[in-house]
Amino acid sequence: MASRSQPASRKNPKRPVDWDEYFKNGPPKEIIVIDDSPPPQPAPSGGSRQQPSTVSRTAHMTGHYNLANGSGGQILHTDKKRKTTQYDPGYPDHHSYSSTQTPHAYGSPTTLSTHSSTVSINGNSSTAATSLGSTGIGTAGPSYAPQAAAAATVGPKRKRVTRASHAAAANTNLDAFASYHPPPKPPIKAKDVYVMQVQDNDRNLGVRVDDDDGHYIITPDTDLTTRYHITKLLGQGTFGKVVEAYDRVKRTKCAIKVIRSVQKYRDASRIELRVLSTLACNDKDNKNKCIHLRDCFDYRNHICIVTDLLGMSVFDFLKANTFAPFPNSHIQSFARQLLTSVAFLHDLNLIHTDLKPENILLVHNSFINYAYNRPIPSSSTTTQRQGRSRRVLLDTDIRLIDFGSATFDDEYHSSVVSTRHYRAPEIILGLGWSFPCDLWSIGCILVEFYTGDALFQTHDNLEHLAMMQAVCAQKIDTRLVRSVLGRNGNSNHSSTLIGKYFKGARLDYPNTETTRASKKYVNAMKSLPDIIPPNTRFNKQFLDLLKRIFVYDPSKRITAKEALKHDWFKEPCSDEGTEAAKARDDKLAEKAAAQAHAQAQRELDGY
Repeated sequence: MASRSQPASRKNPKRPVDWDEYFKNGPPKEIIVIDDSPPPQPAPSGGSRQQPSTVSRTAHMTGHYNLANGSGGQILHTDKKRKTTQYDPGYPDHHSYSSTQTPHAYGSPTTLSTHSSTVSINGNSSTAATSLGSTGIGTAGPSYAPQAAAAATVGPKRKRVTRASHAAAANTNLDAFASYHPPPKPPIKAKDVYVMQVQDNDRNLGVRVDDDDGHYIITPDTDLTTRYHITKLLGQGTFGKVVEAYDRVKRTKCAIKVIRSVQKYRDASRIELRVLSTLACNDKDNKNKCIHLRDCFDYRNHICIVTDLLGMSVFDFLKANTFAPFPNSHIQSFARQLLTSVAFLHDLNLIHTDLKPENILLVHNSFINYAYNRPIPSSSTTTQRQGRSRRVLLDTDIRLIDFGSATFDDEYHSSVVSTRHYRAPEIILGLGWSFPCDLWSIGCILVEFYTGDALFQTHDNLEHLAMMQAVCAQKIDTRLVRSVLGRNGNSNHSSTLIGKYFKGARLDYPNTETTRASKKYVNAMKSLPDIIPPNTRFNKQFLDLLKRIFVYDPSKRITAKEALKHDWFKEPCSDEGTEAAKARDDKLAEKAAAQAHAQAQRELDGY
């Protein structure tokens, strides 16, 4: 599909990361290692211990890799059609946020560069920056190493490596619906969250703390109450600012959204707190992968919402990757997790209303560079960019964020919701909306993951509806409008709505006011089978799922739980994504084995 804007590319300088710092709390708890090497022998008297040798193996991919850290440099938001607020340029490492987005931070994305056919792994190399999410790499307790050491001293054992997230990604026969953890029955609907007002005993009344718009003036390396110490500003939006901070109580980093000192934004933040509290009450272990509330307080008339500090958004990863599409295995993994989160919301009687790649955060930013030739459509033939590469994530673990627009289905619905690119037809047509609008947004997101480009790049309602007709290869007619309005009890408004977008029974596009550029762009739109050619079983099943999502009548659209049961999730897939996961797990297992061996040696030396 033709794109209206060309993404800017940027090369990040590489810098090493301290591998030992990354594993300072021991290896990840998802790794289980039983070493099959002979038990270590005590060093002879007067002699020195033999040091373990560097491990080498044949690569899963074509290339060797050095785990090195990419720059956390600035990544600008060039897609102005999305209307995402850019970060304040006064700080070097800030990131763009949507107006209601829950905070996150990039950290430093890790690259594994591929060049030759042999992989050389050095124990001093670096790996992914440790995320501060509730689960994931870097959270293993210190008790692991002695246990592994004890196993190493009792004799030869067979090595076995397992990792939950890799198993979920690699085992494509896994029942996707089994990963969903429904809320209790009846679900708990949280009441309004009490926001404690924190006293500011050290406040100098002569110092200005807010700007003219009611935003809190952020100064790095200062305190935000006695518990939180501000590290840096991460972003700014309509609702407030987002900072990275250090939590002195939990002794970890966190993200804090500081709401503007304006009453309407304070009121809106209390609604978001109620939604976040509802999520936590019904899923204490966060098995359904929605962002969780850590703390909230009122400081200097600013409501502050504290959450875990996560990685970059999926959109920002796409952008940094010059909008190269994700591998099929990663699309499948993202879809499983996203549908799980949305099924959970819907069972809580909640509608997210603003699903988009910007509101899906990666837990880890680490990736491998693979050679990649991206097809470029042209008027006659399909050519390819030579000599390019794309980043492939090592871990596809995600979290759904930004519940500032989430709505309980039995409470007030505003007339227009969702970011334009991901807006369902019933919202545009004014037919009323409910849970199915989230599924339409998911369909748009999955196609974007497959192509790298947003599916519906427009800002005009009529043009948007015409583009939907082109993609779905099916007309929207007035019978749909009348039937939906009749079900909703609003049939008296049918004439007004039909006259706005239709001429007779057909969509009034193109008309006398339609520009040549608009007609050219809509005519260039591809249908779903052209976007995703059904030339493999994987694609056929993927296309079938999308066809069940892109249904105009919301009552006939597939639900999130039905989608999780679709056969597409049972289709095997082997590509760069699965290779990257193997490379990551092998590296982690080797590091864990080396640490276990070192611990066993230290215990023997102590006897």
